[in-house]
Amino acid sequence: MIKEHLREEVAEATRLFWEKGLSPGQDSGDTSLKDPDTGLIYICPRPKKGVLHIPAWKIIKAEHIVVINDAGDVIDDSGLLPTVEYPTHLAIYAARPDVNAIVHSHAIWSSAFAVTGKSVPLILAEQSLRLGGEVLCADYGRVGSDELAENIVAALGPDKSAVLMMNHGAVCVGANFEEAFIVSDFLEKGAETALLGSLLGKLITRKPDEILDEKLTKAKY
Repeated sequence: MIKEHLREEVAEATRLFWEKGLSPGQDSGDTSLKDPDTGLIYICPRPKKGVLHIPAWKIIKAEHIVVINDAGDVIDDSGLLPTVEYPTHLAIYAARPDVNAIVHSHAIWSSAFAVTGKSVPLILAEQSLRLGGEVLCADYGRVGSDELAENIVAALGPDKSAVLMMNHGAVCVGANFEEAFIVSDFLEKGAETALLGSLLGKLITRKPDEILDEKLTKAKY
């Protein structure tokens, strides 16, 4: 039932996560992957007291990835527990059947918006196409809480690909890790551009229906 290649995929994604600067290291932020065939979730770990110390994200291996079911029960015997943010991962997977990969980042530019409770406005066409438009900042919730999970799901809604976590970071989702990382890249670019642009003057924002030309909309771009 447990697929070792999916464990390796999550470990590889987590190492990439650190290399891309989406996490300062250790257990800041996390990633996960849902197996659509079994419903099992492969997710970053946290240490289980007195058993094992988790490695820094830059050197994490497949053996450190925890496998849980949709109720959050650990179904392997690695001696590790899932990240404290597993309730948010579970809630997103339950609410969004189109999502199979989650990247929860602690990156600089999106975090700058998160600590002010501000959403990343829709100022670039690519944000509408890649992020689903404006990236909302979800209401505050304590780390690892069901309240945080509910707030994140509400801000993501049925079709957005990214959301900010107030005083915390961001969550980006996709059908796979490739999509989730693309979303994360565009989120960081959008946040950085918005902050730099605001130094020059008032930002010019757009509505989602102002982005694509009518003929492209009809062609289902």
